[in-house]
Amino acid sequence: MLDESNKKYHFIKLLVTGLKKYHHTTYLHSVRVSHLTYLISQKWGLPKEEQIYNAMGGLLHDIGKKLIPISLLEKPAPLSELEYEIMREHPIDGAEILKLFPPLEELVPAVLYHHERLDGSGYPFGTNIIPLSAQIIGVCDSFDAMTTERPYNKKRLKSITEAIAELKSQPQKYNYKVVEALEEILKERSDVRYKNI
Repeated sequence: MLDESNKKYHFIKLLVTGLKKYHHTTYLHSVRVSHLTYLISQKWGLPKEEQIYNAMGGLLHDIGKKLIPISLLEKPAPLSELEYEIMREHPIDGAEILKLFPPLEELVPAVLYHHERLDGSGYPFGTNIIPLSAQIIGVCDSFDAMTTERPYNKKRLKSITEAIAELKSQPQKYNYKVVEALEEILKERSDVRYKNI
């Protein structure tokens, strides 16, 4: 019989494998976000448990996208208002998925709040009270979305320098210390985002 810790890792593997089969691009994005989130947590010297928690939250932050039709995830044109509303549900959907697995319930805040912003302009709740884990994941998520080719941003792809500059220009939305830590990590380790997965 699996103990709590083993159950947690078993369920994470199950969910991540399912995401990989459903939408490989979202899976790769989640792996990169998890890696960056872990490196920031490590750089700050957070307790090991918190580093692992943040990395697991990063890995599962978009698990709610399993409930979004592939046609929407792969749409090359801008989303309609209705489609955007469906997309904005993925943090809530992700939290609901995690609640089905009691050992993973502790990750709900990291997943639920990763699209919230410090000025209250994010979603799904428009709150400015955001757990640190979700603030870190939110920065890494936005950075990866800006710098990685997606169906909707092939023409708007940013360089690492441009993406960091954009994040730094919005301290009202993104935790500036998180952005600075990410910038330092990317300068120190050029291999960090481009390992074969």
